[in-house]
Amino acid sequence: MLGPAVAAILTGGVLGAGGNPALAQSATPEANRQQTIAFAIPPQDLGSALTRFADRASLRLLFPSSLVAGHTSPGVSGTLTTDQALSRLLAGSGLTYRFTSANSVTVLDPSRPNNTRQFASDGTVPLERIDIQGRIESAWGPVDGIVAQRSASGTKTDTPIIETPQSISVVTADQVRQQDASSLAESLTYTPGVTTQSEAFSRMADDFMIRGFNVANGNLGLLRDGMKLQSNVYDGSQEPYGLERVEVLRGPSSVLYGQLAPGGVVNTVSKRPTAAPLRELNVEYGSNDRKVISGDFGGPLTEDGTLTYRLTGLGREADTWIDDIPDNKVYIAPALTWSPDAATSLTLLGSYQHVNTRFVTPIQFADASAGTIPRDMFLGTDGFDRYIGNMTTVGGEFEHAFDSGLTFRTKARYFSADVDWDYMLGSLAPTASTGGLLSRIASARTDRSSGITSDTNLQYDFDWGPSEHTLLAGADFYHRTYKTDRYRGSTISYLDLQTGQQFGGPNVDYSNNRGSDSKGDQFGVYLQDQITIFDKLVLSLGGRHDWSESRSESYRSGSVTKQDDSAFTGRAGAVYLFDSGVAPYVSVSQSFQPQVGTETLSGDALEPSEGVQYEAGVRYQPPETNLLLSAAAYDLTQNNVVTTDSLGFTYQYGKVRSRGVELEARVDMGDLRLIAAYAYTDAEVAESARPAEVGQQIPLTPYNTFSLWADYRLDRLKLPGLTVGGGVRYVGETNIQGIEEDVPSYVLLDAMASLDLGDLRPELDGAALQLNVHNLLDEDFYTCSYVDGCRYGEPRSVALRLSYQW
Repeated sequence: MLGPAVAAILTGGVLGAGGNPALAQSATPEANRQQTIAFAIPPQDLGSALTRFADRASLRLLFPSSLVAGHTSPGVSGTLTTDQALSRLLAGSGLTYRFTSANSVTVLDPSRPNNTRQFASDGTVPLERIDIQGRIESAWGPVDGIVAQRSASGTKTDTPIIETPQSISVVTADQVRQQDASSLAESLTYTPGVTTQSEAFSRMADDFMIRGFNVANGNLGLLRDGMKLQSNVYDGSQEPYGLERVEVLRGPSSVLYGQLAPGGVVNTVSKRPTAAPLRELNVEYGSNDRKVISGDFGGPLTEDGTLTYRLTGLGREADTWIDDIPDNKVYIAPALTWSPDAATSLTLLGSYQHVNTRFVTPIQFADASAGTIPRDMFLGTDGFDRYIGNMTTVGGEFEHAFDSGLTFRTKARYFSADVDWDYMLGSLAPTASTGGLLSRIASARTDRSSGITSDTNLQYDFDWGPSEHTLLAGADFYHRTYKTDRYRGSTISYLDLQTGQQFGGPNVDYSNNRGSDSKGDQFGVYLQDQITIFDKLVLSLGGRHDWSESRSESYRSGSVTKQDDSAFTGRAGAVYLFDSGVAPYVSVSQSFQPQVGTETLSGDALEPSEGVQYEAGVRYQPPETNLLLSAAAYDLTQNNVVTTDSLGFTYQYGKVRSRGVELEARVDMGDLRLIAAYAYTDAEVAESARPAEVGQQIPLTPYNTFSLWADYRLDRLKLPGLTVGGGVRYVGETNIQGIEEDVPSYVLLDAMASLDLGDLRPELDGAALQLNVHNLLDEDFYTCSYVDGCRYGEPRSVALRLSYQW
């Protein structure tokens, strides 16, 4: 027999709401019918209008999707009772409604006798295709599970992923939690086309390769809430627990965000206030005496739900697998939203992060490959090595939807980071280690960064003949400052790799500042039209013009370098939506990246590098399923790349070309959740001032990567509440330019088991235990960004987390 929940799914669709919990507390249908609410729902298709109504009124609407198909709604605006608003929304459709409970409404067709289903001759009920939805997913909001349906990273509008003509992956907060990712890099380890350095580096800096191109600070492609964030890669890493989702948009995206590297962007989305009460506490203990406590709280602050909040925090005190290197962090992020009506919202977002760790000394490839340096050995100097970072953000977002289909959005943020870090550079002598002694030289530096960014746009949704348009016009601004003081040791010191004894101290020469002071401004205007023709063909056309200015002063030489650049970039794409859920697409997109530096040998100023990509792909998302399959093939070229010859002279005729194929599958169906990814990336130097580099694969970019993660809930096997899962990650060989030998490939296994304690004892409802093991087989591996920039990977680690939600 079918259970009640399954029976409800088979008999109709449900649109649930959580916009204003206080409005859903009425005990009778009559009280809810007369509840007065401010509505602002523009004319649109009836299904979408009913969805917005349900969200605002906190009511459940039930109906077969076929009932509203083909109907439009005139919309509703003003402060009205629920009865009045719903009647106006249904005007002209021939449909009516009735309250079936205090908070549930069924939409009816009065022309259908008794509004009942007709039985077939065998007594069965023919089932219609239905919509089953809770609170409608927003491109800027949470995702229930691991399969996101919508994203704004590829369009700056709330757009279904299947309608975006560019490759995109969304890592949800549920996935981050299930895999126990403690850094942004770990969050992306099951994402195609993305490679990272060892966790020894990525836990203190967010620095990725996408399709063979570096993505680090705001100028290269690291964004927060759709705006540029950091001015320098070492400003500090973002805390995954503070994120609702992490989105990877692959390929040139300057038409949306201005000056960027061509590989793509990583856009993180902050946790925002919730309309429904949210309370969560977590405590965790793991390898290397890792102790973590975190909490996430949200909900309404007023009875009418117009003021909501979110407060997310984390504290960590931990060692690492490397001796004498801590991994301590404090993170707190408050947020507040004011929504006086359904059409208007103002959200304030802030965060503060303090990090206390040490920079892991990079070693030479020869030492890493031979294993001459133990992977748990601290190569620095006690009392000198440190990395103390403070990162602060304060910003806000405002949105108002007019009745005419026009929506105004504006957002802005201030960012600052102060980092003090001293460390020993290892293996600077011609030979990496001699007689068991590692040669080192001290590096002492302080970095001060800031950024002010804003983005304002108008979105106009309208119909014209057989086409539906989402027209977007806007302007954004980014002002960055980066001041760094850098000093080096005056003498070389030595470390005995056998005994740990040190010979010579840091001996920093503070009279010679090797740092600089740089500032930059970017201003851009953009126009985009998303056109849907006959509900099948989706065209995306966009153009943008940018103006960029920068100034950099060298403390050591006193020289000042100025750059003034401007560029036009565009993107054109097309997607065709088949009824089966298949959606092939094609696109062409451009990027530009200013080059700040000295003039070329001929005396010419450096021009921006330019990228262009041709991409074709296909997605498959059957209607009403949590299944998304994606495939993409691309050809990406960057011209005007700055290169230097063996004498140090600068030229600008370099070229990098990347071609590849990426496959991704995301499945969240019942008890099974699965993520699979494969990428073939052929990214090589096509032209360079150094002939030996031509034809070489870009460092940190393997030809082949593969990953698979799956978890399964075992209720059907008479093990209620128990979920087991695991993953495998393969990273192929990578190249180091200048040497013949490659960095070897590696395979890592991960495992997970979680137990919902409420399924064992009702009084423990809301409590759960989760065990995660990373690098289950304790695989030895290392990553190298250059010949003397290698670091060992993290050995096996275990973490146990107790969570309670109420």
